[in-house]
Amino acid sequence: MNRLSVLLLACSLAGSTTSAFTTPSRGGSLLHQTPSRYVPSHQDLCTRPRGRSSHTTTSSKRHTKLSAALLPPGKFTAIGMGIGKFYKASPLIAGFLTASTKACFADSMAQYRDTGTTKFDIKRNLAMVLYSGTILGLCCAVMYNQVFPIMFAGETNPLLLAIKMTLFDGFINAPLIWLPPAYIAKALIYNQPKREALQKYVTDVKENGLLKKYWSLWLPASLTNFLFVPAHFRVAFVAGVSFFWMIMLSIVANNNGEEEVVVEGA
Repeated sequence: MNRLSVLLLACSLAGSTTSAFTTPSRGGSLLHQTPSRYVPSHQDLCTRPRGRSSHTTTSSKRHTKLSAALLPPGKFTAIGMGIGKFYKASPLIAGFLTASTKACFADSMAQYRDTGTTKFDIKRNLAMVLYSGTILGLCCAVMYNQVFPIMFAGETNPLLLAIKMTLFDGFINAPLIWLPPAYIAKALIYNQPKREALQKYVTDVKENGLLKKYWSLWLPASLTNFLFVPAHFRVAFVAGVSFFWMIMLSIVANNNGEEEVVVEGA
């Protein structure tokens, strides 16, 4: 019995001595716990301020909210779809408005660049608006969307169709329909005889290379128009190219010291 008691006492002393050198469990005494490093959690990293980067993030969030408030998502898409529907439903009105608006801005810039013009000529601007809206807007809309589909109805190859329409538009429509009215409109503006205006047109074609300059720009532009641009946006495309065409002619004429001749391209 005494030997058994001594053995149990020795085992208990050995267990207590060993526990002093081992890491206690969570329920053990705090005196024997090893200090551990603090590892921040993901939530602490997200909520902790980071100085300049935090300010940048806040600013970008505010900018995004402001942009979303001013320009809601899908607004541009809705506007584009509305414009497309308008051009499809009313091609003549859309063509007239597009071409006349282009002529108003283009003629205003031409008058601004003209050193001989002391004040804005409303009569000239109105005449160019009516001419461009009628010839470029209405006539092009009818020619491109109604006449050409009938003339070239048998052609099924898109590339050949675009080439045929480009050649007809450049070599038939341009010298007979698109260009002469520009000289007649100018004669009406400045109270000049119409015969002299047509003679001036013939002189520009024969001696000044008017058609060559026209073809150098409008043949590739027309091919691009008939090949890639949807039918209801072709007049708008022509109006856009014609706007820069008029500005280019104005700059070249002023640099060379020649008389400025503004010719509508169609």
